[in-house]
Amino acid sequence: MTADPLAPTRPHRRAVLALFKLGLATLIVGLATGLAVLLLVWIVHSIEHLVWGHDEGPFLDGLPLPSPWWLPVVTVGGAGVVAALGWYLLRRFGRTLATVEQGVDGVRMPWWETLADTVIQVTSVALGASIGKEVAPRELSAMAGSKIVGWFGLDPRWRRILIASAAGAGLAAVYNVPLAGALFAIEILLAQFSVGGAVVALAVSAIATFVARPLVGDGSLYQVPALEVNASLVVAAVLIGPLMGWGATSFATVTKALGRFRPKGWKLLVVLPLTFAAVGLLGAFFPLILGNGRALATAGFDLSQPALLLLLLALLKYVATTISLGSGAIGGTLQPSVAIGAALGAAAAAGWAFVWPGADGTALAIIAAAAFLASNMRAPFTAIALIIEFTDTGFTLLLPIFLAVAGSLAASRLSSRASLRRFTPIDPARP
Repeated sequence: MTADPLAPTRPHRRAVLALFKLGLATLIVGLATGLAVLLLVWIVHSIEHLVWGHDEGPFLDGLPLPSPWWLPVVTVGGAGVVAALGWYLLRRFGRTLATVEQGVDGVRMPWWETLADTVIQVTSVALGASIGKEVAPRELSAMAGSKIVGWFGLDPRWRRILIASAAGAGLAAVYNVPLAGALFAIEILLAQFSVGGAVVALAVSAIATFVARPLVGDGSLYQVPALEVNASLVVAAVLIGPLMGWGATSFATVTKALGRFRPKGWKLLVVLPLTFAAVGLLGAFFPLILGNGRALATAGFDLSQPALLLLLLALLKYVATTISLGSGAIGGTLQPSVAIGAALGAAAAAGWAFVWPGADGTALAIIAAAAFLASNMRAPFTAIALIIEFTDTGFTLLLPIFLAVAGSLAASRLSSRASLRRFTPIDPARP
C-alpha cells in the first residue's frame, strides 16, 4: 500500500487556514467595532450640537451656567421621557436583551433591540443624563462581533475571545484608549490571560480605535500640564488610596442596592422621567454634575473650582448617578467614577497643602481618580491604563498611582466583606 505523500501537509494546511480565518475575523471585527462607535459618537455629537449649540455640549466648554437656566430641566427631563418610553417598549415587545458578559458567554444578542438600546443610552447622555456612556459602545460592539464570528466557523474559545475583544474595543474606540480597551477584554470579560487572546484583543482595539478617530480624535480625553512626583505627593497618594477605596465601595454598594428596586412596567414611565427631571433641576444650579462626568473631571484636573465646591459636586454627582441608574436607566459608572475621584482628589490637594506643601494638585486628582475607578471596576490594571491614557501622563505618575490603587483595593476588600456580603453581584447597567 502506497503512503499518501500529501498526508503530512494536511494538518499544516488546516492550521494555516484556521489562522487565516482568525486573522480575517479579527480584522473585520475591528472594522465593524470602529464603525459602530462612529455611529454612536455621531449621534452624541449631533444631539449635543442641536440642543446645546456646541459640538461637545456647553458643560464641556466651561460655561458656568446654562442659558437659559431652565434648559437642563427640559433636556434631562425630556431624556427621561424618551428613555422611559423606549426602554418600556423594548422590554414589552422586543426580544430579551443580553448583557456584554452574557454575549461573551454565547447568549444571543438580538440585532435591532441591542441597537435601539444603545441609541437610547447615548441619547440620554447627550441630553445631560448623569450616567456613563461606555456601556453602549461595548454592548453594540459585542453584538456586532457575535454576529461576525458566526460567519467563520471558529471554535468556541476563539469566538469568546473575539466577542470580548470587540466589547473592549468599543471602550477603546469611544475614548481613544486602545491599551485600556484590550486590558478590559482580558482582565474583566475573559478573566484569564493567554498570548493568543492578548494578540487578538490588542489588534481589535487598535483597528477599532483607528477607524473611529475621524470623530473621536487622536488626542487624550483630558489635557493636563507637565507633572512632577515628590515625597509629599507620594505620601498623599498612600493616604488617599484607602479613602477612595471606601468611597468607591460605597458608590458600588448603593448602586447595586438601588438596582434591586428598579421600577418595571408602567412604573418605569413615571419614575424615570421624574428622577431625570429632578437631576436636571439640580443641574440647572450645578451644571458640572450633568452628562457622563467629563465636565466635573476636567474641573478636578484643572483645579478650576474651590475645594469646598468640588466636595459638594462630588457628592451631587454620586447622588445623581446612583438615583439615575436606580430609577431604571441603563448606563455605566466609568466616567462618573473618574469625575468623583478627580473632584475628591483636587479637594484633598487643597487641604494637604496645609499639611505638607509641594504636592501637585492636578497629580493628586489624577491619582485619586485612578484609585476610585480601580475599586469601582474591581479591575486595577484596566483602571490604571484608562487614567494614564485619559490624561496622557505616561510613566510619570505610575509609582504614586500604584500605591494609591493598592491602598484603595485593600480598603475596598475590607469594607466589601462587611457591606456587600448580602448582595448578589449584578451589572449596575442592567435591570
